[in-house]
Amino acid sequence: MELYLGGRRGRWLWAYGAIMGLMGCALPASFGVERGLRELSQKGFVPVESSSQVKAWLKRHNATTGPGSPAILHVYLEGDGAAWWAQRLPPVDPTPRTSVALPLALEDPHASVAYLARPCQFLPASPRPVCPVQWWTGERWGEAVISLTHQALDRLRQDSGARELVLVGHSGGGTLALLAAARRPDVRCVVTIASPLDLQAWTEGQGMSLLSGSLNPADLPVLAGSFQERHLQGDEDLVVPASSIGRYVGRVRPEHVLRVPMQGHSQGWVQRWRSAHWGSTPLATWLGGCMRSD
Repeated sequence: MELYLGGRRGRWLWAYGAIMGLMGCALPASFGVERGLRELSQKGFVPVESSSQVKAWLKRHNATTGPGSPAILHVYLEGDGAAWWAQRLPPVDPTPRTSVALPLALEDPHASVAYLARPCQFLPASPRPVCPVQWWTGERWGEAVISLTHQALDRLRQDSGARELVLVGHSGGGTLALLAAARRPDVRCVVTIASPLDLQAWTEGQGMSLLSGSLNPADLPVLAGSFQERHLQGDEDLVVPASSIGRYVGRVRPEHVLRVPMQGHSQGWVQRWRSAHWGSTPLATWLGGCMRSD
């Protein structure tokens, strides 16, 4: 498979044998969250609560494996959650039935890793905290959601002892990661995977109403050098087409946008992401210092 960098054909080739091996032994591209939650527990992730509306899990550093706490915490942000009924009515509960971000977190070998759900996901049916439906519809990237995300990131950083954060988000989770990073001095890098980076371009391209209650990453002030960015796009993604980068393309270096051929919105990202942790692979090289495991 060939990779496209910044819309241009790159010179890297995925080694056929390596890719076939990844597809044979990696976790599925997305899998049921019930299985994922069980595996979080089995792999040492513990629940971390910053508010009644947000759930998170943290893989704590084992002091017996080395001195001190890791300087960097990798945080994986969940996507928008459960699908809308007939693409018109929002779900009563935004908890996803399948996930990409969850297996991405489980695959990360870094010593300090967290999985962060979006507000109102994974909450008990009763008693259920106050969760306006707007938080997973028109205001899913609004001020209230961003504030709750900051609280969760603060708590995760405190409990992990990390100095810096790497935020990795799939779909809408990547959009939220960018909005949060724009206000935080402790973010080292943001990696988005199949995420809309210009909400106006995305909604217009999909024939959707403008999300007036949400902030658009393409409209944020440019904070030069505040954090690194890497953006992965699927060449065959129909949910978030590559054109959804819109005006954001003028804010990022072309070589930091990677279009992957024969890649859709969900299927295949976990297998590809696994190679990000192999120092000699093209994806690991492209990510550079973003995923460094200090």
